[in-house]
Amino acid sequence: MKKILILDFDGTIIDSNFVKRDTIIKYINNKYDKNILNNVDSFSIDKYSRYELVSIAKNNLISNKEKNEIDDLVNKNVSESKLDPYLFNLFKFCSKNKIKIFIVSNTPDQSLKEIIKKLQINHYFDKVIGKRNLINKEKIFKEIIKDEMISPKEILSVGDHIDDYFASIKNMIQFHGIINHSLLILKGKVTFSKSLKGVIKSLH
Repeated sequence: MKKILILDFDGTIIDSNFVKRDTIIKYINNKYDKNILNNVDSFSIDKYSRYELVSIAKNNLISNKEKNEIDDLVNKNVSESKLDPYLFNLFKFCSKNKIKIFIVSNTPDQSLKEIIKKLQINHYFDKVIGKRNLINKEKIFKEIIKDEMISPKEILSVGDHIDDYFASIKNMIQFHGIINHSLLILKGKVTFSKSLKGVIKSLH
């Protein structure tokens, strides 16, 4: 039995990947009368942060005031997105078996914590770690292993993006994928499920 479960946020426990993208595209269109897809193709857009996309559109750095404005809008829309219906069952299983649950996401740290609080699921998680100071998931996973004084074999990582997979294998952590187009190249190499329902088997 694993001792720690690391969950990605967007596209893993909540159906919010396209919500975030559409929110930023509409924000840019409304505020700057520009279509960001004329500057960044749809296949590359996920490589940029929300702040980088707005900076590209306005051809200038964005202010802290504008960052807060963007965060508030994204937080509102994501908070209205659909949670995975099996999240509560997974939480109950982990509680019963004393498995810690961590959220590790590329969503800005403060925004992530605000969204989880609005969704009233903050008590599900032992730690919530969002993006801060450009520290990537690979380094965060490494820090978790060190801070928790645990073997990578006792951790399961769950995500819907190829970066989640690489952060996991580079730390020798078992990876469980939530089906997404970016993970199709891993078919046959890792365990997949359509929802969190399939994660419990991987925790044994």
